[in-house]
Amino acid sequence: MRISRRFLQVGERRVHYFRAGDGPPAVLIHSSPANARLLFKEIERLSPDLTIFAFDTPGFGLSDPLPLATMTVADLADAMADTLAAIAMPCCPVFGTHTGAAIALELGVRHPDRVTGLVLDGVPAFTDAECAVFFRDYFRALPVSDLGGHYAETWTRFRDQSIWFPWSERIPEHLNPYDLSPPHSTHLWVAMYFEAAEHYAPAYKAASFYGARAIAATRELSVPAIFTATDTDMLYPHLERLPPLKDGQEIVEIGNSFERKRTLIAEAFARYGARGPAPADPDTIASETGIARQFVDGAHGQVHVRHAGDRAHPPLLLVHDAPGSSEQAEPLIARLATRFFVVAPDLPGSGDSDALPDTPAIDDFADVLAGVLNLLGVASATLYGIGFGSSVALAMAGRHPGKVAMLALQGVLLPDEAERRAMRAGYAPPIEIVADGSHWYRTWLMLRDTQIYWPWYDRRLAALRRVAADFSARPLHRWTMDVMRGRERYGDAIHAALDHDAAAALSTIDRPLIRVIDPSTPLSAHDDRLAALCRDKPVLQASSADFAAELATIVAMV
Repeated sequence: MRISRRFLQVGERRVHYFRAGDGPPAVLIHSSPANARLLFKEIERLSPDLTIFAFDTPGFGLSDPLPLATMTVADLADAMADTLAAIAMPCCPVFGTHTGAAIALELGVRHPDRVTGLVLDGVPAFTDAECAVFFRDYFRALPVSDLGGHYAETWTRFRDQSIWFPWSERIPEHLNPYDLSPPHSTHLWVAMYFEAAEHYAPAYKAASFYGARAIAATRELSVPAIFTATDTDMLYPHLERLPPLKDGQEIVEIGNSFERKRTLIAEAFARYGARGPAPADPDTIASETGIARQFVDGAHGQVHVRHAGDRAHPPLLLVHDAPGSSEQAEPLIARLATRFFVVAPDLPGSGDSDALPDTPAIDDFADVLAGVLNLLGVASATLYGIGFGSSVALAMAGRHPGKVAMLALQGVLLPDEAERRAMRAGYAPPIEIVADGSHWYRTWLMLRDTQIYWPWYDRRLAALRRVAADFSARPLHRWTMDVMRGRERYGDAIHAALDHDAAAALSTIDRPLIRVIDPSTPLSAHDDRLAALCRDKPVLQASSADFAAELATIVAMV
């Protein structure tokens, strides 16, 4: 099963979604505080016969939130209708689960021209008395900490969610009727929560307090619908609260079988049908203001790209450091976008880009980036490499010299053989999910220590970097989230760079080259070695207030 991803512009909001399959379109809407990733099993079951669109709802996953401090389910349903209109989705079947069921129900009431039929899994219909008890501490904020303590708090919160409902009422009467979720499930919930944590509460509260409106909306609903829930779902008893249903609407019991639920969805969608073919994906790659994002289709999967600046400006391909993604380079992207059209892909296996097959070499990464420029119609660009990304930039200059106008290198990996062996063994250790969730803290600490020691795992006095660094909570947490997105392959680019001889590559490059000095880059530890190999090359200070203009001047001269 191939699942692709895209961003869609809906008014001022950016909406992220997954797409899979071929055939008539159908829409899936996820629960809270999850995102559409939680629906992969449904996508797998349905995509052989349908084109499935699973949107991250506002404020969840990678979709922008609505600009509302408080909201109703109607607001979320209207936002979904706007999304369907923006992509030119024909009238089609819709499935929603929990919060998604509330949104789908309200969508069917307010925008019946958008749906041919609904499958609603667990419509929330809590009474006012239940809300007063269940949700008095349910939406407790778990702020990120500059000391990393939020990882234990959040792990425990979602571990408790599989023991009690609500998780905040830890008494025997609220125990769930099923086994403790495995660590991989808790990890997924934690990861999805972190993506939404800054703005999830208004939408989740709207669904949780849907109650009386859920009953009224069911009375108003005129389109065909199936109401269901597994009998271990905390919302299963709510099926009995529904008012009498109309012709073409029914409650279907499925016991405790998730496979039966998926079969029920497939059968219902086949009956409902769609009134048109699946729409094409948008492929916009332009940004008038700010930093925009999109996915492009490469030979071995999708590449997630940040881009900024006027397309009339000289193109610049920014290759980020590792571990991490182009998100950590956003301040630099914004600065450079005043003078360049900046394209900043996440390297394969990093951030939101798909990993390459097998064990990729540095040339494989270079080929992917050259392919990105081809897909964007960019004949050649300035390559700006940061840290381990500089090795990819050097490889691309060697393999695709016609795509490279010039090179700007901010830190380059130039180890001796002993250092190379030690870094292969220790710089990008495997990240294994463990039952107590401590892999989150260990990853956060590894990234934090890259700003303190070189290399990060050598914590002796002699290894202190002695440079100013940002240890505030949010940037470190966002960086940790980025690495966790690709935790199984996050080290691919690092290992490829360690197998690459950057010194030899530098000796054969025939493109103009600039050295960029930035002590905050961990591989600035090798700046003296780079200077010895590039004695006649111009040098720019990244800290200069006019850095982008200075770089643009040199590029213009070339």
